[in-house]
Amino acid sequence: MQKPDIPHNEEERTRAIQNLGMIYSPSEARFDRITRLVCRHFDIDTALVTIVYKEIQWFKSLQGLNACSTDREVSFCGHAILSDEPLIVENALLDPRFMDNPLVVDGPRIRFYAGQPVRDAFGITIGTLCVIDSVPRAFSQEDRQDLRDFARLVEVELAKPIEDNVVSRFVRSLNENQRSLLIDPIVGSWNRRGFEALLDKELEYALHKGEDLSLLHVKLSSFDLILNRFGRDRIVDFTKFTASIIRDVLPNGSSVGSLGADAFVAVCSGMTNSEVARLLEQLKARFGETTLETHGVKALVDVDINFLSLSGDELQCTAVQAVDRLLSLS
Repeated sequence: MQKPDIPHNEEERTRAIQNLGMIYSPSEARFDRITRLVCRHFDIDTALVTIVYKEIQWFKSLQGLNACSTDREVSFCGHAILSDEPLIVENALLDPRFMDNPLVVDGPRIRFYAGQPVRDAFGITIGTLCVIDSVPRAFSQEDRQDLRDFARLVEVELAKPIEDNVVSRFVRSLNENQRSLLIDPIVGSWNRRGFEALLDKELEYALHKGEDLSLLHVKLSSFDLILNRFGRDRIVDFTKFTASIIRDVLPNGSSVGSLGADAFVAVCSGMTNSEVARLLEQLKARFGETTLETHGVKALVDVDINFLSLSGDELQCTAVQAVDRLLSLS
């Protein structure tokens, strides 16, 4: 196995990535939309927005994998960022750089890889948009151009200014080690501890602004039946699929937290009861019309959804109390 070289501008890259504040940060709908489109366009299960940083590569968006990061020294993307052109590996077993790589020999058993370098607003390469398959594939010149075009969409999002809201301020207040302890390492959402820490900030801000705060609880229905039918290996796909739909429907500035393999909680600020009711209908509609397709599995995902609206003195509770009250409605 050939470990990736370190770029000549590694210190500059490190500072640029730190300024973005995206390492150990939650997945975002704006990047998930791109990776979903990429999967459909190339008819492939796995697409990632990666950030290659220090000893790791962090997946800012992922479709088809069950981890939010891997070691940089075994990463394909570590090689891809060394060039301006896409890195194409049509059969990893025939490539001496990768044929004995752990990601090839063991799970996810990569055979095909195509990665286009992605730059920040200042032209510094920070990672890739890549697609992966477990079988060898050909990749035409047209495919390469399409991958470049999709990568440009990622760069447009990276160039947008960071919104000044409770979530962005909370993320910036944490160092990388703190964030790493507050993120679900599989789903890419806040874990319960992280969500409750954020919710304390949301409650404080809503009380100060005199705004309502709404909490949503989304739970996979018949979790045991899903487990028995599809197996534990596929449960993660259902969980990630559920989280991605919630993120996609929620308004900007909202956040999602994972309560385990079968449930999520979300917080939305400044919404009236009628707006929350419309949001719930949108969520139910999306789950009712969207089919999960992964590894040969096609299924609709049934969920139960409850919500709790807090206003006035109710906002003086703690995050733990608010979440417990929400869960008691189920």
